[in-house]
Amino acid sequence: MKSVAVFLGATLIAIAAGSGGQQTTDPALDKLAGAFADAFNAKDAARVASFYAEDAIVMPPKQPMVRGCRAIESYYARGFEQDISSFRLFPMESAIGGAHAFEAGRSSLTARRSASSRGGPDPNTTSGKYVVIYKRVNDDWKIAYDIFNDD
Repeated sequence: MKSVAVFLGATLIAIAAGSGGQQTTDPALDKLAGAFADAFNAKDAARVASFYAEDAIVMPPKQPMVRGCRAIESYYARGFEQDISSFRLFPMESAIGGAHAFEAGRSSLTARRSASSRGGPDPNTTSGKYVVIYKRVNDDWKIAYDIFNDD
């Protein structure tokens, strides 16, 4: 796994260096980001988890890493207990290099502070950022690593 991380890091640096400083996104990865947000907004933890590789790792802020597709599904199912009204991803840069790809961008999440606040104050919108590393699994792109945090 360590050698894959080193290779992936070198690949991402090479991809970024080859872009000439221009931030562009790959249409296939943009489509995945949109489908992921749709599944999230539907509060469908199983569908969200289907975007991840079996051995994927999610790195949420101020929490332990979440390892594996089943644990990731449980993580999102717990999160969907909140009163979430809108989630959006705004890819800023993405590229494919062989069997790996990356995407970096911004996010927006609108939710009430807790499920018990329904009917209470206006929803709270949080802006954030993320980096996702994909790997090719058969003919599909699956998320291998996902890290995100609030601004």
